[in-house]
Amino acid sequence: MANIGTPDVPPTHTVSAWLLAGGEGRRMQGQDKGLVSWQGRPLAAWVLDSLTASDTASDAASAEASANAQTRAPARLSAIGITANRHPERYRDLLARCGPVLRQGVPLAVPGGVLPDDADLPERSGPMAGILTALRHSHTEWVLVLPCDTPRLPRDLWPRLLAAALQHKADIAVPVTQDPAPADGSDGTRHQWVCALMRRRVFDGMLRSFVNGERKIGRWTQAQPWVGVCFDPETDFQNMNTLETLHGRD
Repeated sequence: MANIGTPDVPPTHTVSAWLLAGGEGRRMQGQDKGLVSWQGRPLAAWVLDSLTASDTASDAASAEASANAQTRAPARLSAIGITANRHPERYRDLLARCGPVLRQGVPLAVPGGVLPDDADLPERSGPMAGILTALRHSHTEWVLVLPCDTPRLPRDLWPRLLAAALQHKADIAVPVTQDPAPADGSDGTRHQWVCALMRRRVFDGMLRSFVNGERKIGRWTQAQPWVGVCFDPETDFQNMNTLETLHGRD
């Protein structure tokens, strides 16, 4: 049943997208992973450009959310940024030349677009430090975080995550993929915990858990209102986090 007094045009859902590039690259001989070349371009450039078509895809996601949740859900990518602890000037250059900024006019999330992990967060704390930094410096309802070493992400990623989160009234939406030939004896289900859409309001709870020693983003997420969203194929979320993997997929 429709709510009496519901406005004809509901508020737009705003999304900030952040590339997480603060890792040490220990499995890449200390190289800055986001700047390592794959098929002639830095890995980070591929991830940033995966967002280019997302505004177009968001129309379809809005329709999906309307059908499933019986509410219209207009959405737009409102800002883009990078968390990086090294080579900020190179990441700023990538941002300036990426599709969302150059062709769609998406503004930078912060002046210059690039931030190191916040100084009050311990060094070498893993992706949660980058996620907390992104959440703290965002001014949108939703925050999308993406690892810098996944160059083949689907272009409808955040719209589909948003549609599912709205439908299920979740604070976090996470891609779920299926490995057809798992080598670890599992059923092949893979949750892409570091590639997630989150409501900004989860920041306080995440920070409390982080201060208390939590570093596993997947474990923390499973204690929140979250939803998994199936994507196929699994290779879209392949991490190029070792030189062997990188060269094998080049």
